[in-house]
Amino acid sequence: MLLQFDEITTPAFIYDEMAILQKLCDLQQIQQCNILYPLKPCEFADILRLMTPFTSGFSVSSLYEATLAKEMLKNDGVIHLTTPGLRPDEIGEISELCDFISFNSLSQWKMYQHKLSSPVKRGLRINPQLSFVEDDRYNPCRQHSKLGVSLRDLREELNNSTLLKNLSGLLLHTNCESSDFNDLLETVKLIDTCIPDVLKEINWLNLGGGYLFDASNNVEALIEAISLLKSKYELDVYFEPGKGIVGDAGYIVASVIDLFKSDNRTIAILDTTVNHMPEVFEYQYKPDVAEESDNGKYKYILAGSSCLAGDLFGEYRFDQPLEIGAQITFLNMGAYTLVKANMFNGINLPSIYAYTLAGKFRLKKSFGYPDFKARYGVEHNACK
Repeated sequence: MLLQFDEITTPAFIYDEMAILQKLCDLQQIQQCNILYPLKPCEFADILRLMTPFTSGFSVSSLYEATLAKEMLKNDGVIHLTTPGLRPDEIGEISELCDFISFNSLSQWKMYQHKLSSPVKRGLRINPQLSFVEDDRYNPCRQHSKLGVSLRDLREELNNSTLLKNLSGLLLHTNCESSDFNDLLETVKLIDTCIPDVLKEINWLNLGGGYLFDASNNVEALIEAISLLKSKYELDVYFEPGKGIVGDAGYIVASVIDLFKSDNRTIAILDTTVNHMPEVFEYQYKPDVAEESDNGKYKYILAGSSCLAGDLFGEYRFDQPLEIGAQITFLNMGAYTLVKANMFNGINLPSIYAYTLAGKFRLKKSFGYPDFKARYGVEHNACK
């Protein structure tokens, strides 16, 4: 575990190259499956470059993600795209960048599939309507879902027209941060029962993501699902582990910049903010801190430095009293931090460091006022 950060300035985002490579090596146990990394958890270019030799390519959800994926891969991997938001002015460029496009709806299929260049493999995102996620905000299979074509609607379309004659594959993504691959196996068995005629006609199936393979104790269920699809239908199978690769390979390191009492509690203000880790506020969870001690004598409420009253991380115990300048390390910050972090209140973004394979810290990117003002269109001399 990384705990010594004397060589960096805070706030800082640190990613551990060896930890990422170890997760990619662990994925090799999933035989006969093409691994895609979805860009959305973490899109930092050097991390993507690190991954390219260990994956079959990337999965993306927008024109900009597809453009970045192409720049990273060159021609050494494939790009899968699915999105609910295809735009008519982007479909041509997307078609040139992507190898696989899975349309989110039958209406978008009708509008755009004939406009794709001939090498692009055309697919549909399906919604098996089998829910495993209790919180509907993150449930792709919720009632009235915007994500994918229901199996019922797919069958009706196939029965009533030849519209899907160019269909070469299917994509599903039905879970969120699950560690139980029995969910995925149940889903595969459902589509095997409901649409076997479709599976016989297509060439590939993308199982999507939403699973934390690194936290699972039943990866054999994933392997069974892949084996069923390959042995019965001879499909090329793709799988998109995202947070499972980068989640615990990233850290946010902050420094204490103020200490004071408030209603008999000691507040420690940090030089970071929940706006650098938006999911802490979005999910209302207490992030893990490396320096915390369950039985520590000294208690502090760790707070961010924005003016948001709820910019709080929680109350933590420490074995030693905190002092101004003390560092606090937030664990498991590799996913959905950099991509969602913002400069609310004009607070600078964390600098980005790699903890390299050589065991050294290397500054990869830092931010400053030009990054802040560029977003708001400030002219160079506007303040003079």
